Amino acid sequence: MTFTFKEKLIITLLLFLTYLLPSVPEWLQYKTGHMRVIGLSSPIWLVFFYIGPFWLNYGLNKFPFIRMQHVILRGALFVGLMYIGTMIVAALHRIAFSGYNFPVVEQITSAVLWGVFFFSMTQFYLMYLRLQQEKQLREQVQWVNLNNRLNPHFLFNSLNTISALMYHSVDEADDVLHKLSDILRYSLDKQAEQVSLEHEIAICRTYLAIEHARFTDNLVVGWQYDNCLVNKVKLPPLLLQPLIENAIKHVHVRPIKIAISIERQGDQLICCVQDNGHGFSEPMLCAINTKTTRLSSDNQGHGLEITAQRVALLNGDLTVINNRGALCQVRLPITSCV
Repeated sequence: MTFTFKEKLIITLLLFLTYLLPSVPEWLQYKTGHMRVIGLSSPIWLVFFYIGPFWLNYGLNKFPFIRMQHVILRGALFVGLMYIGTMIVAALHRIAFSGYNFPVVEQITSAVLWGVFFFSMTQFYLMYLRLQQEKQLREQVQWVNLNNRLNPHFLFNSLNTISALMYHSVDEADDVLHKLSDILRYSLDKQAEQVSLEHEIAICRTYLAIEHARFTDNLVVGWQYDNCLVNKVKLPPLLLQPLIENAIKHVHVRPIKIAISIERQGDQLICCVQDNGHGFSEPMLCAINTKTTRLSSDNQGHGLEITAQRVALLNGDLTVINNRGALCQVRLPITSCV
């Protein structure tokens, strides 16, 4: 594990503070005239006992032979470096100060106690970094998996739309097919990044154009959002499209009316998709809002399940209610959107 420059600086400062905490009370007991002693002794302790052995051990662990050893052996190596440091400290102090005495027993005790402490703290921190890295990798894998599940699901429903149009107008179906290719290119190109709200709205409008070609005047869509947000806010690609698709698919009244609103409330981005259908079934409401049941036990709600999991990875939330139709609401922390 390699520390960043910032981590190296913080660790060095912590080692310096570790030296100061027991030393300052002792310095305060000194009478005047001991600044020379402090000025000579402090660098010796810092370089050869507190800071030096730590970074020497860090450098030695760059070698594969040492890095692959058992943690106990690596800990023993660090304690050994600390003991060598105490011997150098004792030797330099005897040169600088007559009558200085640092018994071997105290050298060994100091090396073991401080060595075990420093080494243990380092291992705990490295373990924390590894856990964070593994968590991030798991989330990335899960994110890609969810996108891979979403794309075929979306493609299947869109191809059904194009198939229906083929019976009415080949030219219109060709135009819709081009729009579909734009959406698929968008979803594949943007899998590992977030997009601006402007791009997300544009791709949703492209999708709605596909559906409008099928439903014509039986599909009425209203948008409500602050134009100031479109270039400032970012969100996962194809976040709104499954919610819109779900509304179109499950509203069985004509015309289909969908209201889409996007707003910022405090530190959250709120995205709502409201339709004029008969709402969600009670099992689906329970499954989404309690997050205890998988929706894909049947085909209904598959897109919502994927969306809920994608939003959860960003510490957001998807809730659904029945309010003169179905209302899907996504809440995302603004820190993960901006």
